[in-house]
Amino acid sequence: MNPFANLPIKSKITIGVTVAVIICAILCYICGTTVLSTANKDDFENKFEGITKMFADDGVGCLPLRQIEDLKVRCEKYKSFPAIEFVQFYDADQKQFYSHTYANNKDFNPPPTFEPKSTSRFVDGYLIITKPCILDKDIVGSVYVEISTTELSTRKLHYFIAMLIGTAVITLIIMLMSSRLISKPLSDPINKLTEHIKKANDNKDYTLNIDLPKNHDDVADLYREFDKMTKLIATTEAERLKAEQQEKSTNEIFTKASIAAFDALIITDEKLRIKSLNPAAEKLTGYRQDEVIGASALTLLVPKDKVADVEAEVVKQRETGTCKYTAAPFEADCLTKNGGSFMSEVSVTAYRTETVRGCAFTIRDITKRKQYEKELLEAKQKAEESDRLKSAFLANMSHEIRTPMNSIIGFSELLAKTSGLTGSKAKYLDLIVSSGKSLLNLINDIIDISKIEAGQLKVKTRKQPLNPMMNEIYISQYQINNIKEKGIGFTVKNSVESDEFQIETDPFRFKQVINNLITNAMKFTDKGYIEFGYRFNTPEELLFYVKDTGQGMPKEKLDVIFERFGQIEQKGDKNQQGTGLGLAISKKLVELLGGKMWVESEEGQGSTFYFTLPYDPELNTADEYGASGSSDDTEVSLKGKKIMVAEDEEMNRMLMNEILAETGAEIIWAEDGGQAVEIARNRKDIDLILMDIKMPVMDGYEATRAIREFDKDIIIIAQTAYALSDEKEKTIKAGCNYYLTKPLNISLLMKVLGGFLKKKS
Repeated sequence: MNPFANLPIKSKITIGVTVAVIICAILCYICGTTVLSTANKDDFENKFEGITKMFADDGVGCLPLRQIEDLKVRCEKYKSFPAIEFVQFYDADQKQFYSHTYANNKDFNPPPTFEPKSTSRFVDGYLIITKPCILDKDIVGSVYVEISTTELSTRKLHYFIAMLIGTAVITLIIMLMSSRLISKPLSDPINKLTEHIKKANDNKDYTLNIDLPKNHDDVADLYREFDKMTKLIATTEAERLKAEQQEKSTNEIFTKASIAAFDALIITDEKLRIKSLNPAAEKLTGYRQDEVIGASALTLLVPKDKVADVEAEVVKQRETGTCKYTAAPFEADCLTKNGGSFMSEVSVTAYRTETVRGCAFTIRDITKRKQYEKELLEAKQKAEESDRLKSAFLANMSHEIRTPMNSIIGFSELLAKTSGLTGSKAKYLDLIVSSGKSLLNLINDIIDISKIEAGQLKVKTRKQPLNPMMNEIYISQYQINNIKEKGIGFTVKNSVESDEFQIETDPFRFKQVINNLITNAMKFTDKGYIEFGYRFNTPEELLFYVKDTGQGMPKEKLDVIFERFGQIEQKGDKNQQGTGLGLAISKKLVELLGGKMWVESEEGQGSTFYFTLPYDPELNTADEYGASGSSDDTEVSLKGKKIMVAEDEEMNRMLMNEILAETGAEIIWAEDGGQAVEIARNRKDIDLILMDIKMPVMDGYEATRAIREFDKDIIIIAQTAYALSDEKEKTIKAGCNYYLTKPLNISLLMKVLGGFLKKKS
């Protein structure tokens, strides 16, 4: 039983106010203690962080020369800080060097060694702070300091005593004030009102004359509401009559609104028999109201095969208040008087009064809207078909151009390697190879920018050692651009020394960006140097750069170079060649890789291109397909290995024969995908298959899938002139182990063959 239930309201108010004050005081103490404790703790920690830094500075002056006495003298000057009880210095090898105790009656056990880094932590009544001693960026030692937190506990106790005294005083004052100023003014009027109510109930007379208070507090409002209630009881009948009149008026307004409405409105009874139509419904269906009164709304408007379903749902709505047709408007074919139909949007609402119930059907003609949606869908399909045809055109163009380019570049490189040509003929041959590669780069740029604009270019990120990629780019660019003959400096600066340092990126696109920037720098740098490298921009972001001492660019033109075909025209510029696509492609690729690119340049002073890439510190090493070779040497010995080459182009077969002739491998030819499958089925001694993708009878995808049905282990390497999005994933998904694009890079082909066949042997 509640002990306070029968107490007078005056006592309840006094007790309630007192309890509330005490609770508020407790909450204020808890919040204040938390805030003050945190502030004191932060202030305390910041104060001794600074003092520990002073200890570290003292250590910098003494540790390198191992001046213990000097260090002892310096430590004595901190005796004015009683909270500091113990200091331990460590030398550069993280071993204990010197201890200084300020509290002689205590034992301290610092760690014998520890890693020199800045830390701060509270442990068992102490604040322990450590800091490295740094001299000219070198760590010459470290310091370990123990500080007593007794001062914090004392502050907290003082605050508790002050809050306790304040709470007691405030509680006493509130109890006295509530008794005098709150309880009596509230309880006396309520007792008086209770007498009025008792009198009204005893006499059954609610026409009371109550003296209403002039103030506007809660008790006064209670008086007024009681007065209103008695008057309301006396006028109930008049209000009922007035409500009936208002309902009649509302019905008239509804009728006028339904007549003026643009949507068709059909009112039915609970059995779905039509009671009325508005003019819009007559116009939409072709029926006059006098023709359909009493007829079933369903059989009149809904096709026969849907009547039962709609009727069942409407019955469900009438019984439960909801169904699938009332939860939201639905689309339906509605009938007209002349036997036609129209697409409509229908909503069903049930109505119910004490004497009448039924449904209201609101019907909107959406024939034109559906036609518009159909036209939009057709337009969308045409646009998608156009995009598909564009993609197919790009793919076919890539294939048809890359196929002869494979022969041109491949045979030219073989001829340059084996013909022994010298003088102008060797130069002409070099020009053929160089021009072929330039044409291939142009094709790649056009296809890349087309894929980017169509949103089809996808980056394929994986974990990749960064330094080997940077060094590979350096060696490649050094050879391609004849740096030694050009007479300019060319360096790469890797911020991290380890070759195991990895980032997650698309290695092909990453190299494409760096190579584009270096090639661009080479075009405009005749003297000085070109430098590229990377460093940490933030702990989770790497900053890459390519810096040159070339002719530079005006600042107002820097944004132009990142636009498609954007070039800065300069008089007499012999380097004004190229399509202007390289930098635009590079910027888009960096953005796809999660970074951003910009340039800083001054005319006549050179340029520096920057781009960022995200960095995950927790990467580990892995090779995506396991095709890493052991050497860059293109003269790989494959003696005794049996390699099947599936290729339908005669020129490509001749080129492949020349490339593999010196390796000692036995070559088995297949002129289409069907032959490749049969040869693989009948010969179990084949070590590796080079599978072309576009072939007659059966393409490379089908042939690979067919071979995988009976041989899961044989190595299959795709070689294709297609170079559009997802081509690599399609070949791997079909069952290939690796993917090479045409024109073939002979060095890469040898490296891949050597890597896979070495692992198999």
